[in-house]
Amino acid sequence: MEKSDGNAYLALAVALATWYNGRKEEAEYQELKLSDAFKKSEFSGQAALECRVIMLNINLGHNKELFENCRILWEYAYFINEVRENQKKGSSIEVAVRQAQKSCIEQDILKEFLEKNSAEVSDVILEEFNEEQYAEGLREEGRQKGQEEGKAKTLISLYQKNLLTLEQAAEEYGTTVEEFQKLLARKV
Repeated sequence: MEKSDGNAYLALAVALATWYNGRKEEAEYQELKLSDAFKKSEFSGQAALECRVIMLNINLGHNKELFENCRILWEYAYFINEVRENQKKGSSIEVAVRQAQKSCIEQDILKEFLEKNSAEVSDVILEEFNEEQYAEGLREEGRQKGQEEGKAKTLISLYQKNLLTLEQAAEEYGTTVEEFQKLLARKV
């Protein structure tokens, strides 16, 4: 790109990569755009700044070539897979982590690291697990709120079309006539 006076702008390319080892099935490779996480400009309809990140799926069974070239990354993926498998068998997250640590140490997988950093590994995984639970709780709360709002809109619409009485709409919504009238006043 050139300025009108002939001086060229300096272009700087930075390659960013991130690892993915979540539970949701994802492609081995994805290009993510930071701008997808933000609201677009009302003026231009685009983000003012774009950052692209390469996401590599490091769950066991993905990116075989990457694992062949980086044994430690494969060991990490194996360890995480062991934790998840233990959970599938009914172990609590705390027990699943301890079992995976023991199993991996016995198999010489991350052995030195796990022996030296056992407590820290547990803390990090438990923190990540708690964040996942919190995020799922927020999603569930959002779903419930959306269902409640949808129910309210439907009942208001049925009431406004004289298909339900005020009493019927309030009863179906699970509230008093007075509270439903307040809801009507806010929605109308």
